[in-house]
Amino acid sequence: MNINTLQTLGYVTIEYPPALRRLVHNAVRSWERFCLDLPLETKLRFSRHDRVKDFGYMLRDASTGSADNKELFHVRLCDLPKLLDLARGIIQPEALHYIVAANDLLKGIEAFIREFVQAVECKYGLVGFEKLVMESQQTWIFRFLHYFGSEVLAARHVDRGGFTLHLFESQGGGEYLDSNKQWRPWTVDENSTIIFPGLALQQYSRCLLRALEHRVVATPSTVVDGRFAMVAFFDFPHSHRFDDTRFRTQDFAEGQVYDMGPRELDRYFVRRLESAAEW
Repeated sequence: MNINTLQTLGYVTIEYPPALRRLVHNAVRSWERFCLDLPLETKLRFSRHDRVKDFGYMLRDASTGSADNKELFHVRLCDLPKLLDLARGIIQPEALHYIVAANDLLKGIEAFIREFVQAVECKYGLVGFEKLVMESQQTWIFRFLHYFGSEVLAARHVDRGGFTLHLFESQGGGEYLDSNKQWRPWTVDENSTIIFPGLALQQYSRCLLRALEHRVVATPSTVVDGRFAMVAFFDFPHSHRFDDTRFRTQDFAEGQVYDMGPRELDRYFVRRLESAAEW
């Protein structure tokens, strides 16, 4: 697996193996049908109604007091038994089709992730990186997104966790801040994924790899038609975490994290003392 541009560009584009590509496509199509064919009351059966810590289905719009205009679904391996039980009790087949497709993807992507983290550990000398990531497999977060027609998508930010996969985007609009602090478009086609570091990997690598600042801007077509996307977040639940009790990534100036050294970045992290709670 060639990951050379992870350091030079800040991200790497990797083509899916054929079997994984089929799993991604099936999960995306099932998510689209879940969003478009099911009534809201059915979707909300997959929600714990916790705006901050929720897993499962979430609605973010004016009715929920949010500036966002989207619906999303968080899936983790540790939640799938509960999600499957819920889906089997719903008459509409779209619910079970989606949860089964998500289950297949989360289990089928393991070898791909292992190959990536092995390559990162070897190339950049990050001893123990593979072990850290693979031990957290039960809490890898796969986020399925449906943006309604809107001019507000995702403001510029860096991700707090280890690294992120952009698995699918139905339309363009994704941009990243390059090393010269200029915004550049990226393309996620149906045959490949983009992977980039978050703040936790920047801290773990002692700033050898840097969290990629990125955003999603509206296009004329997304304002009218909306946008489907799928991303996955990989954190290090047995290492350090961004201290969100004291800091907000939204408060970083544009490109600020690119200029941080290890000691400065350490100020924003604390030792993680407990693993994520299960549903």
